[in-house]
Amino acid sequence: MTDQDIKTFDVIFECDARAVGKMRCEMDVSLVHPEKLSWEMASDEYGFHGGDGTAPLPIAYFMAGLTSCLMTQFRAFAKRLRVDIRDVSIHCRCEWQATQRGREPYESAPKSINMDLTVDSDASFEDVKRVIDAAKKGCFIEQMMNQQNDIGHRLKVGDEWVAV
Repeated sequence: MTDQDIKTFDVIFECDARAVGKMRCEMDVSLVHPEKLSWEMASDEYGFHGGDGTAPLPIAYFMAGLTSCLMTQFRAFAKRLRVDIRDVSIHCRCEWQATQRGREPYESAPKSINMDLTVDSDASFEDVKRVIDAAKKGCFIEQMMNQQNDIGHRLKVGDEWVAV
């Protein structure tokens, strides 16, 4: 592939989740394209939402996914861009604010996401920044979050799917 060739590829994940027990959720998560891989995962809430804390909170998976996605892309693109890296660590902090009126369900809103990277390398600042910029663009989760996304929701009513 030359520097001018353009290649596109799709990445598709699916997740089937089931309610189990008080607040536990058991999930079958699958990469369906370009390869086929699957994992069994579970999440649970702690006492605040009536759960038993038998598995990580759903937000813990989000945090792990976001942080490890950038880490993976950083390491992969450092190799691709031929920038020698001895070590890298990332600290990610996400903040939300929840607002509740009376006994209504609360509404959550994002406040901030910050990632601090520590890179052990003899490479120049410019080269390391070039790798970070590429990793940010290549991180599927970060790119999904950087765009306004309309998430489709449907409810099965009888044999029909109804948009809700």
